[in-house]
Amino acid sequence: MTDMSLPLTRFAVRGTSFALHDPGDTVARETFSALGYEPAVVDLLDRIADRLPAATFCDVGALHGYYPCLVAARYPGWRVEAFEPNPQAFEVLAGNIRRAGDAHATREPGRAHCLALNDTGDSLHFRGRTIVAPDTPDAIIVPGRRFDDLARDLPAGPLVVKIDVHGAEGVVLAGMTACLAGSLPGIDLRAVLIEVHAHHLLVGGHDYEAMLGRLEGAGLEVFEVRDFRDTDTALPVPLTGETRRRFVDPALWTQAQIDRERLILATRPGTFRP
Repeated sequence: MTDMSLPLTRFAVRGTSFALHDPGDTVARETFSALGYEPAVVDLLDRIADRLPAATFCDVGALHGYYPCLVAARYPGWRVEAFEPNPQAFEVLAGNIRRAGDAHATREPGRAHCLALNDTGDSLHFRGRTIVAPDTPDAIIVPGRRFDDLARDLPAGPLVVKIDVHGAEGVVLAGMTACLAGSLPGIDLRAVLIEVHAHHLLVGGHDYEAMLGRLEGAGLEVFEVRDFRDTDTALPVPLTGETRRRFVDPALWTQAQIDRERLILATRPGTFRP
């Protein structure tokens, strides 16, 4: 079991303070701006929370729980469901969510799940934070599930999903077709934030065209949030026409986009005002 008495990293995000046990200082290592870690994502969540004071927040690929702990501290009407397949990271995540509950004794912030969400529900082979081939040295097998299947166990009402799964984003989306389409009773998906990785990292045969087509086919409005790691105010640009064409063609990605990922926001019409 992880020693949760180890030093905590303390964060202050737009006036919200919370603590996190973060082995390896992963947040610090992936912070590229003086504005903090992915500042535009917090702006997006703030703007969505203004319209949805009560919601379930699913963090797919939660690692140690930065966003679950931020959400628990910042949005008292939101409940967290956090998913992390790596057993070591999951142990830390679960401890951080328990600590968040202790910090907010009047309510239970949510749950952690050691699962690899995918398109079949099958168990998958992992190494670190990535799906790998079964014959990969040091790979571990982790339990899998389709989002559409587990969503039936989520609280009824508005749902916000964040996905950061290091190239498996298309695999996760392919397992949540009914949720995206709004056809699951009681589940009202309102927004999906998807960190999109470089083409060479994608797994499962789901390319950028397939990802956007799945979101558009579900009737969602699809935007790219430019410079999400470097700006305090989110700037969503509709992914249509030439902008869409340049997004789906990996040959047109800049080196900065390859190195630092890109961010999609897909929303049910009327949920978000750019």
